[in-house]
Amino acid sequence: MRTVADLMITNLVTLKENDSLAKAKALMQEKNIRNIPIVNDDNECVGMLTQREYLRHAFHLVSQFGTQQISKKEQQTPIANAMNKDILTVSPDTDLDMAAEFFIENKYGSLPVTENNKLVGIITPVDFVKLAHKMLQESK
Repeated sequence: MRTVADLMITNLVTLKENDSLAKAKALMQEKNIRNIPIVNDDNECVGMLTQREYLRHAFHLVSQFGTQQISKKEQQTPIANAMNKDILTVSPDTDLDMAAEFFIENKYGSLPVTENNKLVGIITPVDFVKLAHKMLQESK
């Protein structure tokens, strides 16, 4: 049986709740990622900032302050104001089939992987595509 531990990414990019939206935006662009786990000082996952949530909050800032103020307001806005705090996590020993079903049914872009309440990895639908590609290559 394959588990989440077999597929998860462990070289993680994380931010803290009090980091700015501007920092998150720059990190997403630099690393070409769409999901950033938000951790506290104990490395517990307290939320996720997705590209969608970032954009939703950026549009809110533009509607309130205008486009001229967006950069300044993103610098002043903590991630806590935009992140999703209602997140589901999986453990490293979760069956891959169960994780795949979760993605299919819920259309999430990522799942934080935690062990003893600590963030140890992240798994995304792209990881499943990579696995499928590898399996297809091996079956040739």
